[in-house]
Amino acid sequence: NTWKNAGELPDAGTAGSSSVMENNFLMLINGELKPGLRTDVIYRAMWDNDKLTWLKNSQLPPSPGEQQQEGLAGAFSGYSHGVLLVGGGANFPGAKQNYTNGKFYSHEGINKKWRDEVYGLVNGHWQYMGKMKQPLGYGVSVSYGDEVFLIGGENAKGKPVSSV
Repeated sequence: NTWKNAGELPDAGTAGSSSVMENNFLMLINGELKPGLRTDVIYRAMWDNDKLTWLKNSQLPPSPGEQQQEGLAGAFSGYSHGVLLVGGGANFPGAKQNYTNGKFYSHEGINKKWRDEVYGLVNGHWQYMGKMKQPLGYGVSVSYGDEVFLIGGENAKGKPVSSV
């Protein structure tokens, strides 16, 4: 076994992205561009001959009651009944606007918000699906059959969670 370079992201690199693969398609979901600043972009790539070919990107819709989607770091993701689900994670509401306004330490003075929203990619369109039992992020998600297991992570107080 050896490590290989399969290509480059089409835009800036991210940290804390969620990823899921189904058949030959990789989805790289949101992530942190710089401390406190997330992206709402979902990258889709096709894996073929040890290379990734990047396809059309999409974006998560805004959370209910919010004007724009700040993006997520530490979200969970997986497939259930053919629907890609994305839930949880954390962001800093208002950081995007601060960055746009030239405040490059964009999350300064903003409290980190742990998220409980769940989104689904249904027939090629992202939609809000509901809420998790509690805000949670930075754990591991595993798809198995039509189930998605959320393993560990941190709660809204930043405390580790040991549940599955």
